[in-house]
Order: sequence, then C-alpha cells, then structure tokens
Amino acid sequence: MQLIQNSGCRMCGNNDFKTVINMGKHPLVNSLVNYEDLHKEDPQFPLVVKQCMACMLVQLVEIVDAHAIYTAQDYLFFSSDMPGLSDYFARYVEDDVRPHLRPGDFVVEIGSNDGVLLQHLRETYRVLGIDPSTNVALRAIKRGIPTVPLFFTEDLARMIVNENGQAQAIVANNCIAHLNDLEDLMRGVSRLLADGGVFILECNYWGGMVRNGNYSLIYHDHYSYFSLQVWRAFARKFGMRPFDAWVTPAQGGSLRLFLCKDNRPATARYEELVAEEAWTGLNTYETSLRYREAVRQAAQALRDKVLALKAEGKTIAGYGAAAKGFTILAMSGIGVEHISYFVDDSPAKQGRFTPVEHIPIITREDAATKPPAVFLVLAPNYADVIIKKEQAFLEAGGQIVVPFGSEIRTFTIDSTL
Repeated sequence: MQLIQNSGCRMCGNNDFKTVINMGKHPLVNSLVNYEDLHKEDPQFPLVVKQCMACMLVQLVEIVDAHAIYTAQDYLFFSSDMPGLSDYFARYVEDDVRPHLRPGDFVVEIGSNDGVLLQHLRETYRVLGIDPSTNVALRAIKRGIPTVPLFFTEDLARMIVNENGQAQAIVANNCIAHLNDLEDLMRGVSRLLADGGVFILECNYWGGMVRNGNYSLIYHDHYSYFSLQVWRAFARKFGMRPFDAWVTPAQGGSLRLFLCKDNRPATARYEELVAEEAWTGLNTYETSLRYREAVRQAAQALRDKVLALKAEGKTIAGYGAAAKGFTILAMSGIGVEHISYFVDDSPAKQGRFTPVEHIPIITREDAATKPPAVFLVLAPNYADVIIKKEQAFLEAGGQIVVPFGSEIRTFTIDSTL
C-alpha cells in the first residue's frame, strides 16, 4: 500500500512544519477483517499530526493513498445506516441549502455517499452526487440518486459543466478532510459553480477538537483539520470568499462554511467566529501543544477507567464499530483483552473483526444472549440515541460509559445526558 510524503503544505505549499502529536502506528480504521483473513498480519501506518508554520493548517504530511481507502476495497461507511443522520441532513437542507436555491436549480454534492442529503432535494431540484467508493455510489443509484463513482477533480467538473451546466449550489460534507489535492478541488469548484452560486462545506473543526480535547477524528482518512482562518486565506487564491460560517454540533463541533464568488455581505455569525479564533489564539502552535497534552491525559484517563472496570470483574463491549472509536482504543492501549466484542447496526460490519486486535463485531440481537456489564460508546455524538435505545439494558443494571474528549461519563438508569 502506497504512502505519500507531501513536500509542502496542501494549502499554501510551505514546508516549515512542527509536530502537533505523534500517535504512533495505526491500522486503517475502516479496514475490517473477514474471518478467513484473521491469520494475516494487518498493515499499520504512521499517524503524525503536524502544523504548517506559514498558514497554520493542522494536517497529516505523510498519508495513505486515498485510492487504497476508497476504491481498492469496499468502503464500509454508509450515511443512511447512521442513527439520526438523515434527520440532521433534512434540517441542514431546510436551513442552509434551500434558501440559496430556486426550483429547478442544479445542485451537486461532493462526497455524496449513499445520497442521504440529496434525497431531500431531488424532488425540487436537479441533483448529482459524486463519490469515489463504487459500492457506496451503487447504493445511491439504487435509491434513485444519480451518482458519479469518481473522485471530484477539475477535469470532472469540466465534464459536468459540459453536460449539465454550472451548479447553483455545491455541497460537500465531511469529505474535504479526505482530499490531499485541495487546490484541484477548489479549481473544480470554481469552474463548476455559477457566478451567483454558493459552495457549502462542512468539515472537522480544529476549534471543536481543541475545546473538547477530541482526538477521535484523527485517523488516516482525515488529512486535514480545519479552522476558519485557513479557509479565508485559501479561498482567495481561487476567486472565492467565505461570507457565512457557524459551528454545528456534529462530531463534537464541525465547521459549516459558505463560500461565494460575488461580494455579498458577511453574516454576523461569520464575523463572530473570526473574532473568536483571534482572541482564543486557536491557530497558534502554543494552542497545538496544549491540545497534545490534553489528548495524552484523555487517553490515559480512559485506559484507567477501563482497567478499573476490569478489576471489578465487569465485562465490557464496544457499542458501534466506528472509525473514530478505533483511534481512541489505539491511543488508550485498549484491546481484545479488555473489549469482548462490538455491536453495530450496520450489516456491512457485522460478522467482521476490528483490525489488529481482531475484536468480533456482532448484531445487537446476538449481544442480548451474552450481555456485558458495560457498553463502551466510542462515538459520543450518538450517545443520546444509544442511551434512549438501551433503556432496558440500563434497567437491568447495565452501565454505559462514554468518553466526551477528556471527560468520561458513566450512565445508569438514573442518569441523564
């Protein structure tokens, strides 16, 4: 599997980097293992987060080739399988996409997965999804969402314009961090976007990661960790400018950013976020060093909690075999000797095993025949859904443990979020 060593920052090209945190070697988080492959050694790759000292973008410089992650194997993340995500995108569409559109407008989504967002637009607008994972794109097509199973590039943008004209809205959610060539992305967006159109992206937010001590978003799929400041400078290179932004609750705080080609006025919430990043010193290396220490403390605290539960004789199962959870386990040194199994509602994951540790992934129904004393939820953004779903488990005396960054909370039948 090919490793790519970037010679410079993917936003500004500068080659002056400082290390934020070295997380050691990790497997690819979505490379779940089939039973017949358990005898094979699972590949692991360096995971080192650095910061550009010129534009201050936090990023991975040595990366795994994206084709190995998204096209050389089945991609196991289906948006429609995630609890509450369809409702989240329905609100997203109503609040932040439709206000920029008129009936019949052309809307393109980059990284559209199985069409969970575009399904809310297809009745009123012309829609097109773009996603490089063929198995995911096929599911979207089956659902009636026209989808191109390719990486978005400037060349692809040119072909789309030739066939469909320019788009009034381009949407990209939780996929920009997966791209190494951000300049090609922005050239493509600039070519595809109509002069009065809007580019709406949602991506991981460095500010949310720092505030919450959240390290679960650091894995090989995520090449960059964005702030508003880095986007402001970068967009100018392509004749675009941000005019609106806010921090959503997704992933512990995600950046939803709106870019345009014209001179529409900036919103108040955009100006407030610009000011907040300045007075908190978010984009400084000193903040990155504080983040490093917070991550180390959070990982140790979770390990201490798990070891204490095991010392009490409690069995522990993971709830949700999410990519972010595997980063948390690896950083905390938690493995098959601590976690009996994972439960996951996604059929694509059931019957497989986690990489390296080979912890089995089973259905919730199978787990009911051998219930643990404790469920460890490593995707805190779904904690409220899981706790509501598992009231019977809690009533029977079970516990649910959730690490919220550096804070670890234990829920019983008497607890509230």
